[in-house]
Amino acid sequence: MKRQLVVIAGPTGTGKSDLAQRLAQSVDGEIVNYDSVQIYRGFDIGSAKPSASVRATVPHHLFDIVDAGEEFTAADYQQVARRTCEAILERRKLPILVGGTFFYLRALLSGLPEMPPRDEEIRRRIRRIAASARGRQRLHKWLSKIDPQSGRKIAPADRHRVERALEVWLTSGRPISSWDRPAAENEELPAMKIALALERPRLVERLDRRVAEMYAAGLVEETRLLLGRYPRSARPFQSIGYKEAAAVVAAEIDLAAAIEETKRRTRAYAKRQMTWLKSEQNVQWLDAADHETTFEAAVRLVGEESPES
Repeated sequence: MKRQLVVIAGPTGTGKSDLAQRLAQSVDGEIVNYDSVQIYRGFDIGSAKPSASVRATVPHHLFDIVDAGEEFTAADYQQVARRTCEAILERRKLPILVGGTFFYLRALLSGLPEMPPRDEEIRRRIRRIAASARGRQRLHKWLSKIDPQSGRKIAPADRHRVERALEVWLTSGRPISSWDRPAAENEELPAMKIALALERPRLVERLDRRVAEMYAAGLVEETRLLLGRYPRSARPFQSIGYKEAAAVVAAEIDLAAAIEETKRRTRAYAKRQMTWLKSEQNVQWLDAADHETTFEAAVRLVGEESPES
């Protein structure tokens, strides 16, 4: 059997990174990130990025590969991730994908539609509108008019997705929602998908503790330093934790309010991740309550499916 990719999935807080590291050490694997915040340099605490000492234990790929001021799309991720996985397979190692951005994962496994490329002139025009008074609201209202489906799905504050949706419509004359999205049944790369699950009350307890630990570890201070290097409009500052920490730095909310809002958004994100995973096909579910039991079960699954090198 041809060697395949292994995907570690599950809601945030279920121990995906720890399992991936131990699994990589056990089965001669290398870790490939599919988290859209961990790709950015310097965004460490709020993204729960593996530490340098952890990354030294086995090869880790696609962490710290872009600066916050750079454009990086799912199409960019697809290209670099496929090259990375191919190189790992050529070394006769096993690529183990771990992260939480399932659209990145879907782009890697199933590909992306051939949508129009970026158009810098159109983007400059859109950004000029966004910079004006109530510009973002105007752009979102425009999007909702030309593409009601995307208008419902994309929040007005999600500048990058609003911008891309308008750009696609202006360059192609078609709403972005009309392009086929990557689908699980059309996977181009073979992958074993292992998903971790945890009872909701226990997961919420873990998530709340994890958020508190991030702030105690210096999330606000890290964000303050990053805001000295990049504009607040940079994409990773919209992510969970960094958005709230940036509001603390700007004296818009206090620390207690930031922690509570981060907890709320984290719980909602974990719920969306579970919804996504339940719609996936060919997923091997493991209970994440006990780390040792989960690890042993994952090793058995990979051992059963992985071919002889």
